[in-house]
Amino acid sequence: MEKPNIESINNELTPEGLGLKFNSMDFNDFVRYLRQTVKDSPSVRFTIVADWINIDKARAAKALFDQYASRFQINSITIKATRQQYQEDVNAFQSGVIWQEI
Repeated sequence: MEKPNIESINNELTPEGLGLKFNSMDFNDFVRYLRQTVKDSPSVRFTIVADWINIDKARAAKALFDQYASRFQINSITIKATRQQYQEDVNAFQSGVIWQEI
């Protein structure tokens, strides 16, 4: 199997790249991805910027931050959402999950 090149790894680790990965993966698969990335590069820090998908994804972002922020060095998680989407579950945007209004 061919190893990914440095440029593709760096693109994956941009805040938006991580947001796309977070939105496209199952929660546990994303946690495994972060765990492996930290194992391969212990000094990495994560900032995740994701588009709104649904309430469950917003709650998953909160759970990810609450459970793994310090272990996986997650600086912040931002979810881009409309005010209406934000108001569907204001509690999901607590403790480290930032709402960016669109």
